[in-house]
Amino acid sequence: MRLPAWMKGHHGPHRIRDRQPDMWNGKPLPQREITHTNLNYRLYDGRTGELLSFNSTNSLDSLVTDVLRTQQEHPGARIVAVEYDGPAFPTGADQLPDPPVTHRR
Repeated sequence: MRLPAWMKGHHGPHRIRDRQPDMWNGKPLPQREITHTNLNYRLYDGRTGELLSFNSTNSLDSLVTDVLRTQQEHPGARIVAVEYDGPAFPTGADQLPDPPVTHRR
């Protein structure tokens, strides 16, 4: 499938109303506005449960790229993406306190 010309640019369509409708099985899909939603996710190996990657982004393209890169780095893994309700990485509020220092004699 050839990509539409507007998809070949780095930032997508600047004027979405100027583009042709997307077609599926010979029928046009409804016009929709492009959105950016916060995606907070972690990628796991579904077989072992190992955490392979994590990120917070507002770009679905970034998530797809991460899945493909992670699959290349872990060819035997079954990639499972899990979305979370907050940033994928620790923030100041999420930091656990340092464990108490124990002095030994």
